[in-house]
Amino acid sequence: MSCENCKKGFQWSGQSVGKEAKLDNIDTYVTGDNKDAAILIITDIFGWTLPNIRLLADHYAKEANATVYVPDM
Repeated sequence: MSCENCKKGFQWSGQSVGKEAKLDNIDTYVTGDNKDAAILIITDIFGWTLPNIRLLADHYAKEANATVYVPDM
């Protein structure tokens, strides 16, 4: 059972600052540039191209000083 808000979602304002790259032949959104710290985000049903997940990844990269990867699962 899911709530009505879970089905429709919403979109944050802003522009993502990362880039799309290949990680072991998997399309991946990558943001941040720390070679010593990494965060892997596994997405929900809305996927890796949703602007919200990219903005969240950008936020994590900045706040945690890490490189964040969001692969196309």
